[in-house]
Amino acid sequence: MLLTQNSKLKTSFMLTIENISVNYGAIEALTNISMRVEQGEVVTLIGANGAGKTTTLRTITGLLEPTEGRILFEGKEIQGVATHKLVARGISMSPEGRGVFANLSVRENLQMGAYLRKNKTEIAEDVDTIFEAIDEIRSKGTTILLVEQNAHAALHHSDRAYVLETGKIVMEGPSKELAADPRIKEAYLGE
Repeated sequence: MLLTQNSKLKTSFMLTIENISVNYGAIEALTNISMRVEQGEVVTLIGANGAGKTTTLRTITGLLEPTEGRILFEGKEIQGVATHKLVARGISMSPEGRGVFANLSVRENLQMGAYLRKNKTEIAEDVDTIFEAIDEIRSKGTTILLVEQNAHAALHHSDRAYVLETGKIVMEGPSKELAADPRIKEAYLGE
């Protein structure tokens, strides 16, 4: 998700999520989550499949309505604002496409697409291009909320991170600290 500034901010927080909950019928998909993204930051949201990452993005972009809480962009409440109006304000989302193998991560789908390629170094250099693009976009002052399955790369290319489990924020902090946390290493980094 890219957040671009349309006006001078009165606050350093470009995006603030305060205690939002979201239901799919009787099922609570998000429970009382709070996050903030400051101007110029790259903040990553990590979690297992089904943790609520996509629901969070869909709620920010107006595709879902929170049952409680509020969302502020540049200090103004945006829940209930139509998606096309949010885009005009500077919020855009580049969602992961559902490829041929929906149960595989983006990286695994790309690896499948490169199945006949023999040079594994070139393949890895190609898969890293997305993070180079994120770094370049960031260098131009764009604020980014990054939701990525590759937790290692996402933590390496962000300032702060939130960990989402079963619809709840269970950890937050500087990305480098979370990347070094044994619980994160075990659960998301495969170490």
